[in-house]
Amino acid sequence: MIRLPNAIIIGSTGRNTGKTEFSCRLIQRLSKKHQIIGFKVVAIEPSHGNCPRGGNGCGICSSLKKDFEIIEETELNPSKDTCRMLIAGAHKVYLLKVRVDKLEEGVQAMIKYIPENALAVCESNSLRKVIEPALFIVIKNLLDKTIKESCAEVINYANKIIEFDNMAWNFEPERVSIKNQTWIVKEKATAIILAGGKSSRMGEDKSFLKVNGLTLIETIVKQLEDHFDEIIIGANDPEKYKFLNLSVIADEEKDKGPLMGIYSCLKSSSNEINFVTACDIPIMNTKLIHNMISISGKVDIVIPVKDEDKHEPLFAIYKKNSVIPEAEKIIANNKRRVIELLNNLKFTTVDFNDQNWYQNLNVRDEYIEYIKTVEQKNCYRE
Repeated sequence: MIRLPNAIIIGSTGRNTGKTEFSCRLIQRLSKKHQIIGFKVVAIEPSHGNCPRGGNGCGICSSLKKDFEIIEETELNPSKDTCRMLIAGAHKVYLLKVRVDKLEEGVQAMIKYIPENALAVCESNSLRKVIEPALFIVIKNLLDKTIKESCAEVINYANKIIEFDNMAWNFEPERVSIKNQTWIVKEKATAIILAGGKSSRMGEDKSFLKVNGLTLIETIVKQLEDHFDEIIIGANDPEKYKFLNLSVIADEEKDKGPLMGIYSCLKSSSNEINFVTACDIPIMNTKLIHNMISISGKVDIVIPVKDEDKHEPLFAIYKKNSVIPEAEKIIANNKRRVIELLNNLKFTTVDFNDQNWYQNLNVRDEYIEYIKTVEQKNCYRE
């Protein structure tokens, strides 16, 4: 798999999804500050005939005589998808026609057309077979229940599945942005950072430990702020966290543990989907977080699990409207373990093994060791 963190791939389950319009809206808005290269990829299976859609087609597929061909778009004809990307403001736009069995070779050649420090917007399903982009978005037409083969093969890799009703998408292109030369999405969701613990094993407030000159809680907020509509701090001393300029929610009852913290913050959340994290995890794996949100559609909770039975309830996704009443029952029965939520709610798990980035800082030695690692990385960067 070819890693391409400066690329976004936009695919679709079929026709009439507004895929090119979505791409053009991205390009039009973001090309004012960034150099964007547009690509439309047509993967051709010779055994299926000249046109993947059947019939004689437009002639694009039948005109391919080699393993692949890359053509730069120079026209401004609004009836062609590649032209529309160029009109929208892309620096350059290319059409890649490639045999399915030569897809990797064609993509390797295509990548050479992306200048250093440029970003790529790619329209394709098949491209996801060989490229791991920053984002892979699939657009689904709600009026068409079928899914074409090229999409069915890769839809499980989608970071975001967007629905289209022939009028509008349920996730606007304006929620996609660029940060540090990569593509990110801002979720219609809330991030909840629980900072109400006593930090007894650390010996001082963990949320105020310094990492690269910032408090630990500031470090977490900065990693999450571009990815969520809302951030809530769960803490019993709102004045202490006033400097963050965020909503600080106290537990409805003190000394009831993190379940009470989750419950209290969910009641104040503006969104159904909520990511909950402890305040002692310095690295936020935003890719994993987005992936957990993407699979949360039919469940109440998405929770990482290690070794088949070690759950991580303080780095998980919770649905507001189903978790609140269940949490109320648990608390009313004088129980306080977050894991009790799994007994009566629908949940799914994600594998949390081999997560080298993950570390929570419970004791002083862990914090000191982590700071040493951070300092070493900074030295290597210099």
